Amino acid sequence: MTLAQENNILALIGTEPDGLKPIEIQKLMFMYVRLEEAIPSYDFIPYEQGCYSPTLAQDVHKLAGKGFLKAIDQGVKDKKKWMLTEAGRIHIFTKRATVARFVRFRQNYSRRGMDLIADVYRRYPYWAINSKIIGFVLRDDVEAIDRIESARPTESIPLASIGYEGRTFENYLNSLICNGIKVLCDVRKNPISRKYGFSKSTLQNACEKIGIEYRHFPELGIPSYERTDLRYQSDYDDLFARYEKTVLPSHGETLDALSRLVEADNCIALTCFEANPAQCHRTRVLNAITNRTGVGAVLI
Repeated sequence: MTLAQENNILALIGTEPDGLKPIEIQKLMFMYVRLEEAIPSYDFIPYEQGCYSPTLAQDVHKLAGKGFLKAIDQGVKDKKKWMLTEAGRIHIFTKRATVARFVRFRQNYSRRGMDLIADVYRRYPYWAINSKIIGFVLRDDVEAIDRIESARPTESIPLASIGYEGRTFENYLNSLICNGIKVLCDVRKNPISRKYGFSKSTLQNACEKIGIEYRHFPELGIPSYERTDLRYQSDYDDLFARYEKTVLPSHGETLDALSRLVEADNCIALTCFEANPAQCHRTRVLNAITNRTGVGAVLI
């Protein structure tokens, strides 16, 4: 979390003395990003209740851990509001420019509750495509519901390559959604990342919530110790040549299973860290699948 993100969250929640519900924080920050920021401080994905940023939700909990926010129980199961603590109010008091921006934003955009959610759905239908509460929120607004249905991506890539280097978690997930990926195949040896969202359990849970199956193939990974001294492209090429000769031939059954997924029109994406496919072993895996299926891979 950057200092700017921290200040934005505190300033937004500080605009409501009685606090904001988690879903209101998500929707209001989404609208702030859309209406006020040239460079978005947060990205969002279409989730179970519309636009949602897992990173924003994580940052709210981090601020609670710092003592700047507190959760107020509303007396209903799993329902709460977030409010500034005294420490939070003191901390944000000196951030007058940020506070002023959010005060102006809330003066111009004062929606809350169901009215807020419905307005976001109507203005930005793509971010409602996975919502489970469309009928409840929009009720008889057939036109708005039709726009949401029309916003569903129609792209369908049978075999794709994607790295998460340099991406936000939300940007990464949106790439999967917009390219019609149905199965995400993780080919890391150890699917652990210091970057939020990309460790196995978090990534798998997020994928399942947006209708994408997550599968892990650790046998196709390369141990981290073999990657410690890679400085030039020739170093990568030598490593991957050895990988292609020694590792891939011993995992023909796994490659056959991946090939069957492609041939069954499952639209799969192989993923690892590196953004540059020339510096990632997943390219060699994709080549092996292409040789089996005749289907070429697309970088997304």
